[in-house]
Amino acid sequence: MLGLRLSALATLFLTIPLPENVVQPPAPRRLAPGVFAALGDTGRGSEGRPNAGFVVTDSGVVVIDALASPRQAEELLRAVRRVTPQPVKWVVLTHHHPDHHFGTIVFRRLGARVIAHPDRRVLASEGGEDALTADWVRLMGLDAMRGFEFADQPDRPVTSTDTLRLGGRTLVIIHPGAAHSAGDLLVWLPRERVLFAGDLLIEDGVTMMVDGGSAALLHALTAIDRLNPRTTVPGHGAIPAHPRLLVARTQRYVLELRSSMRSALERGAPMGRAMAALPPADETRPVSLNSRHRRNAVRVYLEEERLYMGLDSTP
Repeated sequence: MLGLRLSALATLFLTIPLPENVVQPPAPRRLAPGVFAALGDTGRGSEGRPNAGFVVTDSGVVVIDALASPRQAEELLRAVRRVTPQPVKWVVLTHHHPDHHFGTIVFRRLGARVIAHPDRRVLASEGGEDALTADWVRLMGLDAMRGFEFADQPDRPVTSTDTLRLGGRTLVIIHPGAAHSAGDLLVWLPRERVLFAGDLLIEDGVTMMVDGGSAALLHALTAIDRLNPRTTVPGHGAIPAHPRLLVARTQRYVLELRSSMRSALERGAPMGRAMAALPPADETRPVSLNSRHRRNAVRVYLEEERLYMGLDSTP
């Protein structure tokens, strides 16, 4: 685990989508008047297809996340068309991991503009964009990726808080810090009290922190809790019946992991011994539950080690 190199998507990252030939178009689920979720898989955690959403206004549509390939984005567009003929004016990206933005080019070619955090750095792209694309083509299939181009560079960058007003709707876009990734954004509809949380929340409560950090994630979770949304759409998995319970579950997980790694350090345990108490990772499933536990533990151990040494907590 300590020598894990995050350069190839086959051993890397954030989703293992179902084969494209069995993917069903996302059926839009109405969350509030004019507000819809296009849900991926349930019960598979981060391994499942991600969730997306869209907001219909009198002046056009705002899409929230563009899914993992041009083909998936075309299916999302068909879901939008089931509801409205209005043009897609904006795409808001909750972060820059490929399973959430590799479909953006479909909407860009239709004239939509992109709202995203300007920091696009993720470990998935450490080998360069060409390597990332090649890995993703191997994962998704060539047909699913036909027409792909990177389109996540924001036309309207958000680094703190921004408010998008369109056709009588208000969307507040919030950067809560580098929690799951450097470019995390929350999309909050205050009138409807609907929150699109991206991968800050996952249905099983085990958010990945490898591209972010535990302190920032706890800060973000507190911010979500203060919003007290009526409905929260996580990045992957089922919409929780009680959003605050999922937030609390995620907070508990992070705090317990930090406490465990801090205790190991105080006992003088090296990282390998601290990892020994955790279930083994699934070698061919890099974002299965056990694999996420271990990868998060490495990140948090390094954070706690720096704090223990009197340094900042960022490895």
